[in-house]
Amino acid sequence: KIEGQGCGGIVEGSGFVVSPGLVATNAHVVAGIKTPYVFDSSGTHTAVAIWFDPNLDFAVLKVDGLSDSPLTFNTDNIAHGTPGVVLGYPGGGDFTAKPAAVLDEFTATGRNIYNQGVTNRDVYEIRADIIPGNSGCPLVIKDASVIGVVFAQSTTYNHVGYALSANEVVSEISQAKAHNQAVSTGSCAAE
Repeated sequence: KIEGQGCGGIVEGSGFVVSPGLVATNAHVVAGIKTPYVFDSSGTHTAVAIWFDPNLDFAVLKVDGLSDSPLTFNTDNIAHGTPGVVLGYPGGGDFTAKPAAVLDEFTATGRNIYNQGVTNRDVYEIRADIIPGNSGCPLVIKDASVIGVVFAQSTTYNHVGYALSANEVVSEISQAKAHNQAVSTGSCAAE
Protein backbone atom coordinates (compact mmCIF):
# COMPACT_ATOMS: atom_id res chain seq x y z
CA LYS A 1 0.00 0.00 0.00
CA ILE A 2 1.23 3.48 -0.82
CA GLU A 3 0.10 6.69 0.86
CA GLY A 4 1.17 10.29 0.81
CA GLN A 5 0.02 13.64 2.13
CA GLY A 6 -0.65 16.27 -0.50
CA CYS A 7 -2.88 17.29 -3.37
CA GLY A 8 -5.61 18.33 -0.96
CA GLY A 9 -5.53 15.31 1.35
CA ILE A 10 -4.21 11.79 1.68
CA VAL A 11 -3.46 10.08 -1.62
CA GLU A 12 -3.64 6.27 -1.63
CA GLY A 13 -2.71 3.59 -4.09
CA SER A 14 -1.08 0.22 -4.49
CA GLY A 15 2.34 -0.97 -5.51
CA PHE A 16 4.51 -4.07 -5.46
CA VAL A 17 8.14 -5.04 -5.00
CA VAL A 18 9.99 -5.40 -8.32
CA SER A 19 13.54 -5.73 -7.00
CA PRO A 20 15.09 -5.65 -3.53
CA GLY A 21 14.33 -2.17 -2.18
CA LEU A 22 12.26 -1.08 -5.20
CA VAL A 23 8.49 -0.71 -5.47
CA ALA A 24 6.55 -0.05 -8.70
CA THR A 25 3.36 1.99 -8.81
CA ASN A 26 1.58 4.49 -11.07
CA ALA A 27 2.96 8.00 -11.46
CA HIS A 28 -0.46 9.46 -10.63
CA VAL A 29 -0.34 7.73 -7.19
CA VAL A 30 2.75 9.71 -6.13
CA ALA A 31 2.39 12.84 -8.31
CA GLY A 32 2.91 15.95 -6.19
CA ILE A 33 3.72 13.88 -3.08
CA LYS A 34 7.00 14.91 -1.46
CA THR A 35 7.22 11.95 0.95
CA PRO A 36 5.36 8.80 -0.06
CA TYR A 37 5.05 5.96 2.45
CA VAL A 38 5.03 2.27 1.63
CA PHE A 39 3.24 -0.16 3.93
CA ASP A 40 4.25 -3.82 3.80
CA SER A 41 4.03 -6.81 6.12
CA SER A 42 6.81 -5.41 8.32
CA GLY A 43 5.42 -1.90 8.76
CA THR A 44 5.63 1.61 7.31
CA HIS A 45 8.61 2.81 5.28
CA THR A 46 9.54 6.21 3.87
CA ALA A 47 10.04 6.07 0.11
CA VAL A 48 11.89 8.16 -2.46
CA ALA A 49 10.90 8.27 -6.13
CA ILE A 50 13.80 7.29 -8.41
CA TRP A 51 11.66 7.09 -11.58
CA PHE A 52 8.63 9.17 -12.55
CA ASP A 53 7.12 8.96 -16.03
CA PRO A 54 3.89 10.98 -16.33
CA ASN A 55 3.41 9.88 -19.95
CA LEU A 56 3.39 6.14 -19.25
CA ASP A 57 1.90 6.73 -15.75
CA PHE A 58 4.63 4.69 -14.07
CA ALA A 59 6.92 5.32 -11.11
CA VAL A 60 9.54 3.41 -9.14
CA LEU A 61 10.14 4.08 -5.45
CA LYS A 62 13.28 3.25 -3.48
CA VAL A 63 12.35 1.87 -0.07
CA ASP A 64 14.59 0.61 2.73
CA GLY A 65 13.55 -2.23 5.04
CA LEU A 66 11.06 -4.03 2.81
CA SER A 67 10.22 -7.55 3.91
CA ASP A 68 8.18 -8.62 0.88
CA SER A 69 9.82 -10.53 -1.98
CA PRO A 70 10.01 -9.16 -5.53
CA LEU A 71 7.47 -10.38 -8.06
CA THR A 72 8.58 -11.62 -11.49
CA PHE A 73 7.40 -10.13 -14.78
CA ASN A 74 6.04 -12.10 -17.72
CA THR A 75 6.50 -10.32 -21.05
CA ASP A 76 5.05 -13.15 -23.18
CA ASN A 77 2.02 -12.56 -25.37
CA ILE A 78 -0.95 -13.25 -23.13
CA ALA A 79 -3.99 -14.85 -24.73
CA HIS A 80 -7.41 -13.23 -24.50
CA GLY A 81 -9.41 -14.89 -21.75
CA THR A 82 -6.35 -15.65 -19.60
CA PRO A 83 -7.50 -15.59 -15.97
CA GLY A 84 -5.63 -13.55 -13.41
CA VAL A 85 -5.84 -11.74 -10.12
CA VAL A 86 -5.62 -8.04 -9.22
CA LEU A 87 -3.67 -7.63 -5.95
CA GLY A 88 -4.21 -4.27 -4.32
CA TYR A 89 -5.74 -1.96 -1.76
CA PRO A 90 -9.02 -0.73 -3.27
CA GLY A 91 -10.36 2.39 -1.66
CA GLY A 92 -7.26 2.58 0.52
CA GLY A 93 -8.62 -0.30 2.57
CA ASP A 94 -7.29 -3.75 3.31
CA PHE A 95 -5.35 -5.94 0.90
CA THR A 96 -7.56 -7.81 -1.58
CA ALA A 97 -7.04 -10.38 -4.31
CA LYS A 98 -9.81 -10.01 -6.88
CA PRO A 99 -10.40 -12.14 -9.97
CA ALA A 100 -9.59 -10.71 -13.39
CA ALA A 101 -9.38 -11.86 -17.01
CA VAL A 102 -7.59 -10.44 -20.03
CA LEU A 103 -10.13 -9.17 -22.57
CA ASP A 104 -7.81 -7.54 -25.08
CA GLU A 105 -4.36 -6.02 -25.63
CA PHE A 106 -3.95 -2.87 -27.69
CA THR A 107 -2.09 0.41 -28.00
CA ALA A 108 -4.07 3.11 -26.24
CA THR A 109 -3.60 6.69 -27.37
CA GLY A 110 -4.45 9.28 -24.74
CA ARG A 111 -3.09 12.09 -22.62
CA ASN A 112 -0.57 11.94 -19.80
CA ILE A 113 -1.47 12.20 -16.11
CA TYR A 114 -1.59 16.00 -16.43
CA ASN A 115 -4.07 15.76 -19.33
CA GLN A 116 -1.41 17.11 -21.68
CA GLY A 117 0.23 15.93 -24.88
CA VAL A 118 -0.48 12.65 -26.62
CA THR A 119 0.95 9.40 -25.35
CA ASN A 120 0.72 5.79 -26.49
CA ARG A 121 0.62 2.91 -24.02
CA ASP A 122 0.52 -0.85 -24.60
CA VAL A 123 -2.33 -1.92 -22.32
CA TYR A 124 -4.43 -4.87 -21.34
CA GLU A 125 -8.15 -4.36 -21.10
CA ILE A 126 -9.24 -6.57 -18.20
CA ARG A 127 -12.48 -7.76 -16.74
CA ALA A 128 -12.11 -6.81 -13.08
CA ASP A 129 -13.59 -4.54 -10.47
CA ILE A 130 -11.07 -1.69 -10.38
CA ILE A 131 -11.64 1.22 -8.02
CA PRO A 132 -9.41 4.06 -6.81
CA GLY A 133 -6.73 2.60 -4.57
CA ASN A 134 -6.08 -0.27 -7.01
CA SER A 135 -3.88 2.04 -9.09
CA GLY A 136 -0.35 0.68 -9.23
CA CYS A 137 -1.25 -2.87 -8.27
CA PRO A 138 -0.03 -5.91 -10.18
CA LEU A 139 -2.12 -8.02 -12.54
CA VAL A 140 -0.88 -11.55 -11.83
CA ILE A 141 -1.59 -14.83 -13.64
CA LYS A 142 -1.61 -18.38 -12.24
CA ASP A 143 2.18 -18.89 -12.37
CA ALA A 144 2.46 -15.87 -10.00
CA SER A 145 4.06 -13.69 -12.68
CA VAL A 146 3.06 -10.07 -13.27
CA ILE A 147 1.67 -9.35 -16.73
CA GLY A 148 0.59 -5.78 -16.07
CA VAL A 149 0.30 -2.78 -13.75
CA VAL A 150 -3.28 -1.57 -13.19
CA PHE A 151 -3.73 2.15 -13.86
CA ALA A 152 -7.41 2.89 -14.55
CA GLN A 153 -11.00 1.76 -14.46
CA SER A 154 -13.19 2.12 -17.52
CA THR A 155 -15.35 5.23 -17.59
CA THR A 156 -17.62 3.51 -20.13
CA TYR A 157 -18.02 -0.11 -19.03
CA ASN A 158 -18.75 -1.66 -15.65
CA HIS A 159 -16.28 -4.27 -14.35
CA VAL A 160 -13.58 -3.25 -16.85
CA GLY A 161 -10.15 -1.83 -16.11
CA TYR A 162 -6.82 -1.24 -17.78
CA ALA A 163 -3.26 -2.32 -17.01
CA LEU A 164 0.05 -1.27 -18.54
CA SER A 165 1.59 -4.36 -20.13
CA ALA A 166 4.72 -5.81 -18.54
CA ASN A 167 6.56 -4.95 -21.77
CA GLU A 168 5.88 -1.28 -21.10
CA VAL A 169 7.35 -1.21 -17.60
CA VAL A 170 10.32 -3.62 -17.51
CA SER A 171 12.63 -1.28 -19.43
CA GLU A 172 11.66 1.64 -17.18
CA ILE A 173 12.46 -0.47 -14.10
CA SER A 174 15.92 -1.17 -15.57
CA GLN A 175 16.40 2.54 -16.22
CA ALA A 176 15.30 3.35 -12.66
CA LYS A 177 17.84 0.88 -11.26
CA ALA A 178 20.60 2.44 -13.38
CA HIS A 179 19.57 6.00 -12.46
CA ASN A 180 19.12 5.22 -8.73
CA GLN A 181 18.77 8.87 -7.67
CA ALA A 182 15.86 10.85 -6.32
CA VAL A 183 13.63 12.52 -8.92
CA SER A 184 10.78 14.99 -8.63
CA THR A 185 7.23 13.66 -8.59
CA GLY A 186 6.01 16.79 -10.33
CA SER A 187 2.75 18.44 -9.43
CA CYS A 188 -0.58 16.82 -8.56
CA ALA A 189 -2.15 14.79 -11.35
CA ALA A 190 -5.11 16.16 -13.30
CA GLU A 191 -8.52 14.94 -12.18
